[in-house]
Amino acid sequence: MSEPFRDQGGAKRLLGPLSAPPSAFTRDVVFVHPDGTAELRCTYERNGSMYAGGLRFERVRAYRFVAESHCTAWHVEGAYDALVEVEQSVWIAELVAAEQGESQVRWKMRHFLIYIDGSGAYEVAAEQCAWLVEAPAL
Repeated sequence: MSEPFRDQGGAKRLLGPLSAPPSAFTRDVVFVHPDGTAELRCTYERNGSMYAGGLRFERVRAYRFVAESHCTAWHVEGAYDALVEVEQSVWIAELVAAEQGESQVRWKMRHFLIYIDGSGAYEVAAEQCAWLVEAPAL
């Protein structure tokens, strides 16, 4: 078993920023996990206006959260307000090894990571991820 909060695999590949630049602070971060999907929703400021947006993960197999005060440099570097994919992930290898029988073939798991300032690090093992449609915040 790997040690928690250590480098969890190979390189982090940048997939994109949480919100379109120039954006400032993020608030109201909520992670929900209904029926095999998960959404990370938040509100952020850009050019003096507030917007709601976030990420939607499909076919979620596992997730974990590390509070900002417990994050290491590994959680932040390259993932600050940006979605990255951890390639050759130790965590994904552990999840695959724990699966029983033929289910190992069914699931395509990718390790997504994002660090949100003021909240912490969110890691999700899922098949895919997409950005939620941005809307003006109420």
